[in-house]
Amino acid sequence: MTIFDLMLAPFFECLILVGIHSYLGLHVIRRRVIFVDLALAQIAGLGTTVGFIFGIMSDSPAGFIYSLTFCLIGAAVFAFTRVRDDRVPQEAVIGLVYAITAALAILVVQKTKGIEHMEGLLVGSLLWVKSSDIISAAIAYSIIGAVHFVFRKQFLMISDNPEMAYRQGMNVRLWDFLFYATFGFVITFSVRVAGVLLVFVFLVAPAILAVMVSDNLKIQLLVGWIIGTVVTVLGLYISYVVDLPCGPTVVVFYGAVLLVAAAVLGIFRAPVRRKALAYTAAGILIFAGVGFGLVLEGKQLATMCEGDHHGHHHGHHHDLAPASSEGTHDHEEEAPGPMEQLDSIREALDRSEGEGLTLLLHFLEDEEVPPFFRDEAVQILRETLHQDFGYRPDRGGGENREALEKIRARVRRRHGGGKRGED
Repeated sequence: MTIFDLMLAPFFECLILVGIHSYLGLHVIRRRVIFVDLALAQIAGLGTTVGFIFGIMSDSPAGFIYSLTFCLIGAAVFAFTRVRDDRVPQEAVIGLVYAITAALAILVVQKTKGIEHMEGLLVGSLLWVKSSDIISAAIAYSIIGAVHFVFRKQFLMISDNPEMAYRQGMNVRLWDFLFYATFGFVITFSVRVAGVLLVFVFLVAPAILAVMVSDNLKIQLLVGWIIGTVVTVLGLYISYVVDLPCGPTVVVFYGAVLLVAAAVLGIFRAPVRRKALAYTAAGILIFAGVGFGLVLEGKQLATMCEGDHHGHHHGHHHDLAPASSEGTHDHEEEAPGPMEQLDSIREALDRSEGEGLTLLLHFLEDEEVPPFFRDEAVQILRETLHQDFGYRPDRGGGENREALEKIRARVRRRHGGGKRGED
């Protein structure tokens, strides 16, 4: 598989994400509510996580509606907690909402045993984006873009100068709600594919770069779109060459670009460029020295801990009495649950792809497995064979018969396995 085949779909998805998020990011910076994206994304993620309790899959229409409903509730909270007398900064409210919803998501995950879902919520599944996802996102973002274009004066006024909006008699809370509602709609769409971290970076990083370059909105938009596109393409290329996950690689690369851009602009805008250059070089050397020192310290501490571990082990080795075997078979071992089975499948894949895929196929054929865990199994299938063969975790075995046959045929072609023991 070439880089063109693997990265074309993520590239187009990222272009769409950069287009809408760079614009919304400028609003966020003007409003000084930088973390509203993280908060709304977390609220949407909480909706998705709660949906799992009722067997609602995150990639289903019902999952999107459930997540969007939570996001709209969050939009209402942010709109009605913005008051004219901002004795309590709205950023404080946003941070509090984020912390509470994150804690609620963790509590729900403990009940659903869906720790992999939390990881997916953070990093997304950009590499496996489908053409249908790209088309639906393009349509949805175009509608939101059109709404913001029609009401651009109102949205810009409540972002740039809310005091003037109050004086002109505008219903600021209503327009705030409309802004956050459309914002939340975009976030709900984006997080499902790109994850919280990448969506946050797409929202903030191009906008920061644009604001650093110019004060004109049109120029800021142009700079944000151009820089966002270039950085995203390079980040995707690096992830392919180094064989790293797309989302986190693009996030880290954005951070590196921001640091370089800040340093370059700081040097060129400094009254004395030589002094600014000297300070920048000194900062780089100090940073590199601290990093090198941390590496050395880490290696030394690891060596010390390893020595202590071996000493402790040998010191107590002869004090250990052999465990009694009596009573070990007094009761039958409990059958492994779905989570344990998924762990066994991953371990088997590390040993042998054929063995792991055979276990995975049997797991997907088991209709007793809850939809949430079948969704986790499909994620493993995508990671291993780079497609899901049309398998729907929220459907029964009969409706997935065709998909299961395709998976079985692929396993047989690759490894000669995939049959049930009774076949």
